[in-house]
Amino acid sequence: MYLRFKLFCLFCCSLLTLPSQADELLFSHSGHPVSKTVLIPLLQQIYGELGYQLSFQEAEGARAIKLLNDGVVDGDVGRLAPILHSLDTAMPAILLDSVSVVLYCRSELPCRHDVLDDARARILIPTQDATLQLLTREIKAKPYFNNDWDGIITMFNAGKIDYLLWIESRLLTPPTFAHANKTATRIGPFKLYHILHSRHQALFEPVSSQLKLHLAHLTDSAGPNTAQQ
Repeated sequence: MYLRFKLFCLFCCSLLTLPSQADELLFSHSGHPVSKTVLIPLLQQIYGELGYQLSFQEAEGARAIKLLNDGVVDGDVGRLAPILHSLDTAMPAILLDSVSVVLYCRSELPCRHDVLDDARARILIPTQDATLQLLTREIKAKPYFNNDWDGIITMFNAGKIDYLLWIESRLLTPPTFAHANKTATRIGPFKLYHILHSRHQALFEPVSSQLKLHLAHLTDSAGPNTAQQ
């Protein structure tokens, strides 16, 4: 009897030492470089401090919405505000940044916002994400899409791209474009949010507080040049 009792106690103790499923969270994320180089490491640090381990799954806009609505993921690393309107229920959204859309032009070409209204102009939009395609659908210029971010910069510097839409924010490192001019557009600005599934409402306050501290430190350390991508 004593042996059985001892084995039972050992079994209970082993269950208590197993990692809790609640301590593991799965987040979807976009293919934009800022997700992989800035946001994912930032969230890994913040959630690690709160006792959580994270795993990630890349998904473009429409698929990310479905994963959130179906409860397959615990949240999303970072999405532009318009995606919130496509969610079935209100989900906790934590502000990460504000994103502006700018137009880069080869230096020998006119660089004004009205280029977007010129049906003869071809403008590259560096994404396959459904969200940014939706946000740029009102432009009259001919859009084409490419999500090879490094390749886009190489092609622009080689003179193979005339016009290019790009996004800027305090978290993004500026691109290195040779012989280029830049102008603001009337697209945006848009808020960028970290989204939690509604079942994790209790995480909103602690994650928000930690994010504010880390974002302040991140932007202070990076200096004023992080104002644009």
